[in-house]
Amino acid sequence: MATHVPPAIANAIDGVSQRVKRYPAHIQRLLDEMDAKGYQFWSVPRKDGELLHFLVKATRSRNVLEVGTSHGFSAIWMGLALEETGGRLTTIEIDKERYNLARKHVSEAGLSQRIACIKGDGHVEVAKLDGPFDFVFLDADKEGQMDYFNKLYPMKLTLGGILAVHNAIRQAYAMRDYLEMIQRHPEFDTVILSTTMDDGFCLSYHHRTN
Repeated sequence: MATHVPPAIANAIDGVSQRVKRYPAHIQRLLDEMDAKGYQFWSVPRKDGELLHFLVKATRSRNVLEVGTSHGFSAIWMGLALEETGGRLTTIEIDKERYNLARKHVSEAGLSQRIACIKGDGHVEVAKLDGPFDFVFLDADKEGQMDYFNKLYPMKLTLGGILAVHNAIRQAYAMRDYLEMIQRHPEFDTVILSTTMDDGFCLSYHHRTN
């Protein structure tokens, strides 16, 4: 079940959209346009993009991985956060059309220096990456979570790192093996969190000491 967010925290999350208004107007317009078309690309809703933005900054993450770029909406939110931390995002998309569109959007946002887009199958590409990553966002095939985890843990996820898996409420059945495993794993603290009260994240914190 979703974790019900207390009003004070919910207000803080809502406030993220106010704080990011310091970004140039053309980025705000781009995010608005992408959000309006998000349903066509299965991208995260705006509130979830804002939460990713908040988490990357709050954890001071510098090496971030995303599997499932779609048209780049969540990548841009995290890329904007990385402007503050000085980090970089590597994002992987299997579909050529979405990959090309994401690259276009990333360029329009002025984040090409922060975001490296890779076209390919995440299950193949993750194995090629060196890591380790401070923050990992998985938003691709839901049945593949265990394989992604096995390719990331333990060497490619830093101690103190965050593993965020999207659609952990509405598509919980498709990833039930992963959810059962990670919630019992002795090296992770895990919560199911929703900002929309509809769908949400499985957020797992990798203990700094084992």
